[in-house]
Amino acid sequence: MKEDKLLKQHRWSALAVALLAVVAILRTVASYSTTAQGFDEPCHIAAAMEWLDNRTYSLDPVHPPLARLAIGLPLVAAGEKFPHLPATDPEAQNYNVVGNHIIYDAGHYARTLALARSGMIPFLVLEIVLVFLWTRREFGDVAGVLAAALFSTLPIVLAFSGLAYTDIPASCMQFGLFFAFVAWLERPTARSTVWLGLAAGFAVLTKFTILLFFPAVAIALIACKLLLARHDTRHATRPDESVNRHHVNQPTRRSLRGWLARSALAAAIAVIILWGGYDFSIGHVRESMELTPQNMPSFQHFPGALRGLARDMVTDDWAVPAPALLKGIATAWALNKMATTSYILGKTKVGGWWYFFLVAVAVKTPLPFLVLCLIGTAALFAKGRDGGKSHVRWQTLAPLICAAAVFVVTMGVSYDAGLRHVLIVFPLLAVIAGYGAAFLWQLPRPARFASAARVLAALLLLGQGFTSFAASGDYLAYFNLLAGRDPSKVLVTGCDLDCGQDLYRLAAEFRAQHISHAKLALWSSAQLSSIDLSNTEILEPFQPVTGWVAISARSQRFGDVFHNTYPPHAFDWLNQYQPREMVGETIRLYYIPADAPSPITKE
Repeated sequence: MKEDKLLKQHRWSALAVALLAVVAILRTVASYSTTAQGFDEPCHIAAAMEWLDNRTYSLDPVHPPLARLAIGLPLVAAGEKFPHLPATDPEAQNYNVVGNHIIYDAGHYARTLALARSGMIPFLVLEIVLVFLWTRREFGDVAGVLAAALFSTLPIVLAFSGLAYTDIPASCMQFGLFFAFVAWLERPTARSTVWLGLAAGFAVLTKFTILLFFPAVAIALIACKLLLARHDTRHATRPDESVNRHHVNQPTRRSLRGWLARSALAAAIAVIILWGGYDFSIGHVRESMELTPQNMPSFQHFPGALRGLARDMVTDDWAVPAPALLKGIATAWALNKMATTSYILGKTKVGGWWYFFLVAVAVKTPLPFLVLCLIGTAALFAKGRDGGKSHVRWQTLAPLICAAAVFVVTMGVSYDAGLRHVLIVFPLLAVIAGYGAAFLWQLPRPARFASAARVLAALLLLGQGFTSFAASGDYLAYFNLLAGRDPSKVLVTGCDLDCGQDLYRLAAEFRAQHISHAKLALWSSAQLSSIDLSNTEILEPFQPVTGWVAISARSQRFGDVFHNTYPPHAFDWLNQYQPREMVGETIRLYYIPADAPSPITKE
């Protein structure tokens, strides 16, 4: 009877998760028509089509090919081809140019973007399911459904599920790897070892950030498990407990070789998956990396031990497996070590801010979700207590440990290019928030404040839903109340606010106001002539003008205009005027009369 009831509960929870996934899909697809081309979409589309059409991967190897495969397959199925530009064309190797040829040349750019973006849907669905499964495994069906509901309504999740970017696939596969590692660490069976190897291979195939995140997460989880095991042994109060714990720990020490063997098997599976993702290719370093002993760099950004090895590889022209993989990792490493400019809280500086991602999560996550995370964190420790003893299961704390490890390891990152690069923290936080909501809802009736806890849970869940649906159509620009009235003063780069998504709205505004000519300063990679913005000019820095002017948040705050970067104060002269309209959430539309006094500019 009890098993029948449990089976029925599982069925209802599975149905609920399926409905949540369908709603998330519909909302994501609905955003296609209002979200113009994201800045990096031409890059990802070009790399995808190069890989599928040419079987080469040279345009942008800094991202692995799995997410690009998902982007390109719908395009290939629709008959799209990689454009074969003349070899003499200097822009034949520019992924933005190549990507825009694919998007616009056939004359149906909206359909092309929609097809490319549709490749993100399977990863969105899979991640919702994984959030449910991990939460249910540890906290039960109710918590699992609530976690899936909270995750599937996060604006940032819906935003990047609606763009042909690599971030949702990366988040999905990284979350799957953390889940598989926890299961393997708990019971390192042959089955869990195979799953771990598969998850690791696919995680690396989606984004190289996993090479930073996973070691930190693995060390943190293993340390937590060992510390809590030692704590249990020291606090055993009965003789039989001590004996039992001794017998439990004894096989662990004797089976160290077994653990190492299983780790090696998982690593071997991951390597095979990874190499297979690069078509089991083998190439010589000079040709693949486009290097010679004469033009090779100093490799100054590499660790000391690797500099000599890198030089030897070029000098001796090694044959290596998956050369595009090595080039991508090397480029990503150098990019993180470069002195790039970052922006947060109205300030710019060369290098990163240790608190960048903490602030970004705080201002771009719905407040009800954050509150449930705090409640869930407190409840996690209460969940592990057994009969009044101070005992916390490491599995219970695993989602929190993983999220904390990601935050800690990114504090030293100097490349603060947007919250999307740590999208993995959101499914982890959703597990915690889901348990927090279930904890409030399931407090026993005799408990004090039980009714108030249920009311609070209901209000927070309704608040999450209301916040999410209020952001519909503009998920990229979502900020909570902590960001203030002008979120561009807090974050503006990395698609945290401005990703070029409001160009459709700008074209519609020009038609509605019969604006025939304007000057633009926008952060966009789009081909303006294809979206009714052909009769426009690019606004030059430090050059006041009259007439209609449209400027996006990133251009105004950070100085980025299309593919050019100017000083952050290049357009400060516009601050002397009030915008006529706010187009979407990112573009200010000004009209400067011809008799307006000439503003003072400072270069």
